[in-house]
Amino acid sequence: MKKLASLLVIAGILFSCSEDDSDEIVVTPTPTPPAGSANIVINEVAYLSGEVELTNTGDAVMDVSDYFLCLGPGTYIQVGGIIASGDANLAPGAFLVLDYDMPNATGGLGLYRNNSGFGDAANIADFVQWGDAGSARENVAVAAGIWTDGDFVPVLGNANNSIVFDGNGNAASDWAETATVTLGAANITTAPEAEVRSVVINEVEYLVNDEIELYNNGNVTVDLTDYWMCLGPGQYFRIGDAAMTTIVSGSTNLAPGEFLVITPATLQAADDAGGLGLYANNDGFGDASNIRSFVQWGAAGNARESVAVEAGIWNAGGFVPNVPSGGSIAYDGEGLTSNDWDGTGTITLGEANVFTETEVRSVIINEVEYLVNDEIELYNNGNVTVDLSNYWMCLGPGQYFRIGDAAMTTIVSGSANLAPGEFLVITPATLQAADDAGGLGLYANNDGFGDAVNIRSFVQWGAAGNARESVAVEAGIWNAGGFVPNVATGSSIAYDGEGLTSDDWEEDTTPSLGSGNN
Repeated sequence: MKKLASLLVIAGILFSCSEDDSDEIVVTPTPTPPAGSANIVINEVAYLSGEVELTNTGDAVMDVSDYFLCLGPGTYIQVGGIIASGDANLAPGAFLVLDYDMPNATGGLGLYRNNSGFGDAANIADFVQWGDAGSARENVAVAAGIWTDGDFVPVLGNANNSIVFDGNGNAASDWAETATVTLGAANITTAPEAEVRSVVINEVEYLVNDEIELYNNGNVTVDLTDYWMCLGPGQYFRIGDAAMTTIVSGSTNLAPGEFLVITPATLQAADDAGGLGLYANNDGFGDASNIRSFVQWGAAGNARESVAVEAGIWNAGGFVPNVPSGGSIAYDGEGLTSNDWDGTGTITLGEANVFTETEVRSVIINEVEYLVNDEIELYNNGNVTVDLSNYWMCLGPGQYFRIGDAAMTTIVSGSANLAPGEFLVITPATLQAADDAGGLGLYANNDGFGDAVNIRSFVQWGAAGNARESVAVEAGIWNAGGFVPNVATGSSIAYDGEGLTSDDWEEDTTPSLGSGNN
């Protein structure tokens, strides 16, 4: 009994030492870790170009060959048959890119572990929908707890964009549209630029060839085939109709930053006062919702001005002043009023606008002393030198003389090659101006003194009814029945530099022939 007690004491002492002894190493066996698990998710969708990226956010390899993508009833496909890049044995952190035709700007895409039932929430692994709610498999994803009812990823409908998953959560807010498509690599979210569909009338040469330049100042290509141009009621033409429109340069499928130059095949733009509207369709040219761009020149009141004003793309009563032949009217790229247009002497149809001073070829009768020496002062109020050698003066039928013919005309001062701002004083060598009631016309040629296209300037004094008054009135450079009252000997009649009527002339008691009028 004592022996047994002694053994027990010894054992107790040994046990107590083993617990307190710091040099003793106790090895605890490591438990066997549980097997890893894969987690396959949709990571990126190029919804317009038709590509889908899967990734494995788990920690085990998963063969996804037998997974399925499903857009809705009857629209599903096995992953193993549409691999574009990557390995179907999808490793953790790896990417698998699939070729799969997407719907357009709206849709919903489910990733399924099998095809045993696309309506069964137990089979769906992941889901995303974009553009709108209500896609066919949304309710399945909601039942599976991997989507929120009515949720969707907003998209711009740009083929250069994709939608990407941020790696967390199961809501549309965990997705975003990106302008940086990274199929097969880690997602990069770059806020895409909003789509701007905009084409404007950019330049119009309405005097010679009636050429119209359209410019895409947006950021998406616009098909202009079914767009229309309208000059006014009954005067419209479809851009894509070869019978109506001649394409001078460019493409009707107008890319951002590009130009299209067209001309109407049968219609003509007005030379004096006209307007032009660009319409997205021909559903109604009086409907402001259809007009896209507008310009009018020469005067206000074009039939489509009110439509453009209602649409907020033009100012009421605004118009671009007329330009001479050889010029065009061009848009400065800013604003939506007539103040954003100007005439230019450099026509750049098909290229960016260049604004230069419009060439103004203009010589006027500026002063006439008709009582003593019959001296006539001509003044270049344009911006280019004009050779007057072959210009003619006409006092009436049978009374005309060529400026450059020394037998007909005496040059008192100045040069027949008349520079801007300079004066030429002449007198007829053999003819005489009437002292009581006369008239005088300046013509660019002698092709027809009764033709309004040839006359450049006119004045009559003493009475109305000079033979060339009607020609000047038709040309828009004189007022019917207007005349300058007769003046006393020693005086002249002088132009005030403004307007085109008899009211713009008056007596000058100190003639200043060869210099600026007093």
